[in-house]
Amino acid sequence: MYGLMGKMTAVPNQRDTLIAILLEGITEMSGCLSYVVARDPADENVIWITEVWDSEENHRASLSLPQVQQAIAQARPLIAGFDDHTVTEPVGGHGLSTTQPHNRSMPTAVVIPELAYPDVREAVAWLCHVFGFSERLQIGNHRAQLIYGDGAIIVTAQSTGTATEFHHAVMVRVADVDSHYEHARQQGAQIGQPPTDYPYGERQYTAVDLHGRRWTFSQTITDIDPATWGGRLID
Repeated sequence: MYGLMGKMTAVPNQRDTLIAILLEGITEMSGCLSYVVARDPADENVIWITEVWDSEENHRASLSLPQVQQAIAQARPLIAGFDDHTVTEPVGGHGLSTTQPHNRSMPTAVVIPELAYPDVREAVAWLCHVFGFSERLQIGNHRAQLIYGDGAIIVTAQSTGTATEFHHAVMVRVADVDSHYEHARQQGAQIGQPPTDYPYGERQYTAVDLHGRRWTFSQTITDIDPATWGGRLID
């Protein structure tokens, strides 16, 4: 996670107007886990802003959003100055949102089973028709994302007798994949692939559990349209 703590001074008698503008401009910011604007009780013109983001990249991207640009333009004449500004590394806390940031290339579920079938398209058709799943994303003929309510599964092509043999696995979405990786590595987990950034907007690592099952841990780093890397969202 990526955090910021800053002190802002409003021009005299304009603090509440400035606060209203700041709060109005923070809606629908992808990757924002917490954004708190507070009055300084000792100084009638001072505002403290505390932010927590899933990544520095999403914080930078938020500055280009139309509503943020509009808020900046409205707020600028009311700001007398910026004082303290500190970058932090949030690790958690009461009230901090744990909701995963949005990425069109990923289901919203936190734990996602990966089920292997000899014929992915046949399996998708059967699971949707018989069990009531809906296909969310098709990735060629070798992989698909299915959803059911708040849950999700990934259907993937089964391979046997090769160096890339693949059966069932599990994917887990985490807030900080690098910290998760370091903990797993220090506890003796067998690492398959260290944390790596992928073009579908995720940073992931893989590990093998005590019975040889493969786990992928994934952190959303940006929102990516699947069409840019070969996926197809299903209406």
